[in-house]
Amino acid sequence: MSTYRPSYKGIGQLLTAEFLQAEMLRRAKKGEAHAEAIAPDYSPYGVGYKYEFEVTGGVKESKKGTKRAFGRLANKSDHAIWVEFGGENTPAHRVLGKSLTAMGD
Repeated sequence: MSTYRPSYKGIGQLLTAEFLQAEMLRRAKKGEAHAEAIAPDYSPYGVGYKYEFEVTGGVKESKKGTKRAFGRLANKSDHAIWVEFGGENTPAHRVLGKSLTAMGD
């Protein structure tokens, strides 16, 4: 009978490896392409939203000190919250929420 003993240092190195960072960034860019395709671009809240997506990636450190590769898709428009969640006279488009599905393979 054999016993598996994980190398926690090795697992940590795997979770921050260059190939994993590249994969997370690739998925975020895939989500960006989807978001741009479905984003509204009309008044009152959609104007410019479509052109304000931002993709970042790298290694993030938690408050506990654990490090993980990440890819992030965000929209830096001032009215992104209204496009995403809607308002009194504006429907919720959920562009970023819908783009999460596109990030999977």
